[in-house]
Parts: sequence; C-alpha cells; structure tokens
Amino acid sequence: MINQQVNQLVQSFKVKIKHMRIVKSGVYRLKSTDGKQHCLKKMNYTLRRLRWMDQVLRRIRHQGFSNIAWRNPHEHSGRHLYARRPRGGTPYILTPWIKGRSPSPASQKDVKACAATLARFHLAGRKAVLPRAGALNMLRKWPSLLQAREALLKKQINKAKRNGHGSPMDRLLQVHGDSLLQRSQEALRILRRSNYKTACKMAANTGALCHGDSGPKNFVLTSSGTYMIDFETLRFDLRAYDLFRMIRLSCKNKGWKLSTARSVLDGYQSVSKLEHLDIELIKVWLQFPNKAFKLLSRYDRSKAEGKRKIERSLEKVMADERHIISFLHKLSQYVQKG
Repeated sequence: MINQQVNQLVQSFKVKIKHMRIVKSGVYRLKSTDGKQHCLKKMNYTLRRLRWMDQVLRRIRHQGFSNIAWRNPHEHSGRHLYARRPRGGTPYILTPWIKGRSPSPASQKDVKACAATLARFHLAGRKAVLPRAGALNMLRKWPSLLQAREALLKKQINKAKRNGHGSPMDRLLQVHGDSLLQRSQEALRILRRSNYKTACKMAANTGALCHGDSGPKNFVLTSSGTYMIDFETLRFDLRAYDLFRMIRLSCKNKGWKLSTARSVLDGYQSVSKLEHLDIELIKVWLQFPNKAFKLLSRYDRSKAEGKRKIERSLEKVMADERHIISFLHKLSQYVQKG
C-alpha cells in the first residue's frame, strides 16, 4: 500500500509509483511503474542549503565524479530538486536508489574501495568552482569549537566531583572524568602545534569539499563502482575531517584495529597523497572525546528516562574508547614507518 502523502510528493516529481517500502522515518524506497528504483527522503534543511548541495553535487559530476546518489536534471525524475506537501512544509528530495551492498568495516578490500572513492570525491571538489552562498563552512572553526566543548566537559566533570556519590552520571564522571579531560587537552595541544590555520587558508583557495559523514554506511558497493550517498552533511572543511570520520566509524565498537585505519589511509593514498598535517589533524579529532561531549550536552535538559539512556550510552562509549590511546600510538608508529 502506498502512503497518500508519499504518493502526492512523488507526483510532484512526475513519477508513478508501483511499490513503496519504508526504510526509516522520512526515508522511502520506491519502485516506479517503469521499473526504476528511487529514494524519497525528507530534508530538514533550508531551501538555501538544499540548493547549495544541488549546485555542488551537479558541478562535481560535471568534473567526472558521477558515483553519487543525486538527481540528474536531464532525466524525467530529476527535473525538480524538491517537493513539499503541504505547501510550505518540509522539503523532500528524490534520488536514484543505488542497488548494491553496504561495505563491511571488517573487509580491508571494502574499506580501501571507500577510501579511494572519497579521495576522488575530494579531488573533484578541488577542480570544480563551487558556490559559497548557502554552504556550511567549517574552515577555521575547529579550535574555538573544541575549546567550547572542552569547557562543557570540565563543567560537568567538576559538578560531578562536587556532588559526591549522587547520580549514576556523577559516579561515571568521577571514575572517567580525568581521562576525558586528558584526551581533550591532548587534542587541543596537537591542534595548537599544527599548521591548522595555514591549511585552512590553502584549502579555501584550492577547494575543501567534504562529505561530513563519510562512514561505511554512506557508501554502496556496486558492479560498476563505489557510490556515495546521503549528502545532508556536505560542507567545506579539511579533507582530514572526512578521513577521521571514516576511521572512527569503521573502528568504533570493533576493537579499534590498526589494520582498519591502515586500509583507510592506504586506500585514500592510492588516489591522493596525504601530508603529515592530515595525519596530525585526524589524530586531533580521534583524540577529542566528542561522543562524551554530545551525550553530556543533552544530559541536564533530559527527563529521567532520557538521563538513564544517556548514562548507559556513556558507559558503553567509555568501554569502547578505552582502546583509543593505544590505537593512536600504533597509528603514529605506522605513519612514521611509512
């Protein structure tokens, strides 16, 4: 059965639907009467930002990087960027559904394929003349952003220490708080010693397009190559940020194996050579306890059940990320040998 709202949205794209499947909230896999498969997706962004994404992705396709799940305005289903029902509501986009399989972080071959595709995406972004209006631009912003996040960590940890053995969160932070702050301080120390500002200046001139959420789940392996999907986080930033995301999302909850990070770096460098600064910045983002920050930033305004969920999540994060320090040490040794 086809949802009435979905049917109305799809009609705006001049497509007739034969079958619909809900993938998750706001995402639908559709099969049209002509046999083609599409993805209908809710986009909680301004039209200005959405138009920027569209302009950027069409321009990098023009540069020869076509392995993206995005509309083709020359095709019947891709003539319109978005549809809204009711008028003035949240926009939805219609993109091709890429048929293939999800990469396995446990497979070195899969990870290398994703990293090589990411490098090609970055190179296409450098070649294209990309618009600035509507963009999310993270260049030069990370020092102040990480400092603010560290300040919140300090506030929550100091409060927990004053509270004695109060809530489960207080007890968690009394045990793990110092190690979280050691990680944040080390991350900021590496960042201060790096040539981050110079790198941002160069990237602003040469091109700095990033996917923003480049974990394995946002790639699809097909018989015709590796495709990238889900561009909501598209931004201007240093390429090291995308590599950090790929390493983190491939390694977390899987023991933080050096072989996985090595596959990311080797796969990327099979296409585009990395610099020492890239590795240093990857280490900054891996070192900083960002997941703990995100959980703690929501804690005080959450209700009782929400707080219990955050406490359980933080406990799992601390158990998983206890491997990060030794992982970073091994990563540094590997890079020095290379």
